[in-house]
Amino acid sequence: MRLARPRENRLEVNMTPMIDIVFLLIIFFMTVNQISDQTNEPLELSKQPGSQDQSQGAMTINIDAAGQIVVAGETLSVIDLAAAVSGEVERANNDPAAVTVIVRADRRGDCRSFNQVVGILARLDVSRVRFAVESSP
Repeated sequence: MRLARPRENRLEVNMTPMIDIVFLLIIFFMTVNQISDQTNEPLELSKQPGSQDQSQGAMTINIDAAGQIVVAGETLSVIDLAAAVSGEVERANNDPAAVTVIVRADRRGDCRSFNQVVGILARLDVSRVRFAVESSP
């Protein structure tokens, strides 16, 4: 009589779900990277010694050479900008100190729009304001 050998129970790992998750993560990070790059308009910034990169999650206000104010790809008037900044303050539980704003101004433009933007931020008590510059050695 022949005795049957017990079969070895091998642990098999199905890698298909893990590969699917990796591809989804790659797509997610590529999309987020493209969206974060869209907030920065192509501007010629002033050259100053700088050491910090722009922080993520901050509201970015771009002022081009013509003096137009651009936020998230939309050209805004001064009144619309005040409403947008007020909305950011409201989203931060009405705490202006919790709102970080990055102002990027083209160095070829005049300072009128820049002064208006800074005035709006001062009236709304937004104190965490950073001015973007192009780093020079």
